[in-house]
Amino acid sequence: MTIAAFPDEINVLEACGRLVDFNAWEQTKIDPEGWLSNFSIAERPFALVLLSRFTFLADHLVDQLFRSAFQNLSNVLFGEEWPESGVVCEGWRRFCNRALITIVQGENPNPSDSGWLFARKARQTLGIDQDQLREPREVVAMLADGFSGPVVFVDDFVGSGEQFVKTWQRQYDLPGGGTASFKALAARSPTSFFYCNAMTTEYGLKRISRCVPSVTVSAGNIIPSRYSLADPESLLWPKAIRNEGIALIEAIGRRLGYGAEDGSEQDWRGFHKLGLALAFQHSVPDANLPIFFTDRNGWRPLVQRL
Repeated sequence: MTIAAFPDEINVLEACGRLVDFNAWEQTKIDPEGWLSNFSIAERPFALVLLSRFTFLADHLVDQLFRSAFQNLSNVLFGEEWPESGVVCEGWRRFCNRALITIVQGENPNPSDSGWLFARKARQTLGIDQDQLREPREVVAMLADGFSGPVVFVDDFVGSGEQFVKTWQRQYDLPGGGTASFKALAARSPTSFFYCNAMTTEYGLKRISRCVPSVTVSAGNIIPSRYSLADPESLLWPKAIRNEGIALIEAIGRRLGYGAEDGSEQDWRGFHKLGLALAFQHSVPDANLPIFFTDRNGWRPLVQRL
């Protein structure tokens, strides 16, 4: 063990306090000292590394990332060599006025899907008209009926990309009978499809590009694969303690009941083995290490999943 590889506890906790003071962290949503109390004296230096690498994004920061992701669509529409400003402004205005905004739905679609929050953000922060916000089944019906304008999926976070792929492939009932999917309709429609989100993993981006190549993904920020705390080449661990650190999070995860090796939600590395250290004020992705959010066996979570 190399002492120089570990951060000073007082400095880490002071930094956490400053993040609260600067409104970057929501004090009622995150509990650094309570979480550190879970660890033994020998484990605590590693826990401080984990805490110092954890990213918590308050709502106003997420709004800015989402706004950037949407506005970056202009680069897709007009390319690197933009036409004169009047043409750009008119084209962007036409795009924004015509686009249908829809969401990515979970396995069992419900009103709590995070996409609805971002559909509202599209209206509140981007000025999209309420009538342009549509459920996926409505958009599928409109596409089947001949709609050819742009379709923009919105969301907060892409981890594995699984929810988007399932939304793309899901069969939706049509008003006149029968079913259709985005996948089937995209094959015969001139519509352009986009997926805007505040943050995506490199893993999820590659998966969507492979499974749904006709969709353009625009993210406010992309998380590289080596920003996983479970990756043998992880950039988040100091190299001198990387192997010990990964062994520790595996041991603690298994101790708390996360013993799977299949990338399920019971995997000690999190969903799809992504091993992230990331939370939003409104949600905690299941791609995180479970030791950040679980409350099993009396464990005090760093962030609570609501």
